Amino acid sequence: MIRFWQRLNRATQQGPDVDVRTLVRREFGLRIGQRSAYDEALTHSSMLDGDKTGLKSNERLEFLGDVVLDMTMANYLYRTFPEAQEGELTKRKSRIVNRKNLNLLGKNMGLNHLIQAKMRREDIHDSMVGNALEALIGAMYLDHGFKKTQRAVLLMLKHYGLDEQVNETHDFKSQLHQWATKRKKKLVFEVLKDDDTAGEERYEIAAKVNGDVYGTGIGRSKKLAEHEAARRAWRKVFDRRVSSGGNLKARSTKESKIEKPNRSRRRRPSRSKGESSSKNAIRGQNDGRDSHAHNESV
Repeated sequence: MIRFWQRLNRATQQGPDVDVRTLVRREFGLRIGQRSAYDEALTHSSMLDGDKTGLKSNERLEFLGDVVLDMTMANYLYRTFPEAQEGELTKRKSRIVNRKNLNLLGKNMGLNHLIQAKMRREDIHDSMVGNALEALIGAMYLDHGFKKTQRAVLLMLKHYGLDEQVNETHDFKSQLHQWATKRKKKLVFEVLKDDDTAGEERYEIAAKVNGDVYGTGIGRSKKLAEHEAARRAWRKVFDRRVSSGGNLKARSTKESKIEKPNRSRRRRPSRSKGESSSKNAIRGQNDGRDSHAHNESV
């Protein structure tokens, strides 16, 4: 997570962009050719109310960008995980290509500051930002074609932690809550730092169990910081469980070695079948002599 934050920091924006050219160059590494497509990608449907100039909203480009993004991720996952089946590939893709992630990506790159809409800037909700991001990808496809757009989109996603997300297999926060509830421990996520320098938010969050810090995480959103804190905390819990289990195993092995000689001393030595039969025969002969001697004495 620290390396992830360092990657974000190297290309961080110093306040919101004033032009889409700067954003596309920084986030995707592309230069804008057909400016009109990008302007359309940032035009919300509310701008069409009362317009008589033939303005177009970003809805058609959003549709196109959605398909390009799906194909980009499908191709990437198909080649990255050659042994994975359809269900696993679909699950991995859904971790990236989902509404929540797209909204967050758009906000992190400052796309919300460039959307043209007939509403106050603070009223632009998250889904509008995610839709604009898809429309922007659609505009890049029209401007540069699929291959260049695919490389640019993968560059952007990897910059924001694509590799970590597609390889993630655990919901550490849920597992940590289940562990704490089962053992009647108090689990809280506490914000240690909420830094907002140069218009960019940075959170540092600690996962505390009964007041003790089990893990800390840093991220550009509370969700990312909590996830990293939970991952580190779960690793600490898991390592303790493994260590505890190992000690118990060693202790039980040691105890069994101590007990075995005691049990062996209590046991009588086993006798072979032949030895047992001969002893019974001798006992029978002795019983016969005793009976004969008794009859003579009588």
